[in-house]
Amino acid sequence: MKKLLGIIVLGLLLSLPGLANEVGKDVYLNACGGNPDKYYDNPLNIKDIIIEVPNKIIKLEKSKYDREFQTLANSKINLKNKTIDIAVSNFRDLIIKNDNGDILATRKITGASSIYELKHKEEVVAWGVGWHNRCGELYSVDFTALRLFIPIERKGETKIIQKVVRLNLKDTYKSLINSENLVLSNAKDLLGSSGANTYYYKGSLFYEINKEEGFKYILDFNELSEKINIDKLSPVQKINILSQYNKVELLEKFTKENFDLIYDDLKNNWWISIYVEFDDPDEGTYRKVIDHPSFPPDEISKIKKTCFKVNGYTNIRKLAKNCYYWHSSMLVWGSRTFEFISDY
Repeated sequence: MKKLLGIIVLGLLLSLPGLANEVGKDVYLNACGGNPDKYYDNPLNIKDIIIEVPNKIIKLEKSKYDREFQTLANSKINLKNKTIDIAVSNFRDLIIKNDNGDILATRKITGASSIYELKHKEEVVAWGVGWHNRCGELYSVDFTALRLFIPIERKGETKIIQKVVRLNLKDTYKSLINSENLVLSNAKDLLGSSGANTYYYKGSLFYEINKEEGFKYILDFNELSEKINIDKLSPVQKINILSQYNKVELLEKFTKENFDLIYDDLKNNWWISIYVEFDDPDEGTYRKVIDHPSFPPDEISKIKKTCFKVNGYTNIRKLAKNCYYWHSSMLVWGSRTFEFISDY
């Protein structure tokens, strides 16, 4: 009787949605880890801009990568009256072809990934494969690694531009303007006074995806202002962007007009990290600041007084020291971002 009951319970469990695998079923990875063993019934969808393509089960036999079934995912992009097709089999084997069947790119994905479509104005403009290595935990970023595949037409020839980014959409989405091309943010590290104090994935380096170059960082502040609304960023995100483009006058103005708001953001969401070349504080002051549950009000008052004493700052370094001493590392290093643009 117990054996019969066990068989009945097992049968009922296997019949529940999401538990029984069958040919034709769609499964998803939701960018949850670099080599996940968990499958989801619904696709990852980030603001209708990043949308996961279904992985269809095509065989109930072990794949060559030792997964319990075999899958195939497909997506298409229309490029100047040409159809470009991407396929990923068994979450790893990627191939891109044109409508004549010519192979444009191949790649064996490290770990496992779905295809993620990048959409702009309801049109797929690029694909990505990748994941969040902590499955959305610890780092406030959508993908800790995302390899982009961007089809472009150059001199009558179709090419696939590839670029690895760390996608940060959810924290920058409100700033996006419906511009001609898709604009996104690469989540760069904001260097700290040491590796332990670095703000990993907390910075933003904006880029656009277009049909001419494929991938292009936006290095001019006036161009950036036409493609995102920086006032929609959080206060600390905004000061980082202004320091990144070395907009000293704008940074000083924003700092003095929004000092308390900025420091509320710093207290609640950021830890201290003093630029390495600045003089260290005395031990008593240092202990008082780091042992405080947020940030000592009297220390903020002192910084505010020092900051406002100077009018007409001429460089980020001086402004960061006077107005953001305890968080100065990210601003000073941020102002040198474009010196190291090739690293991104």
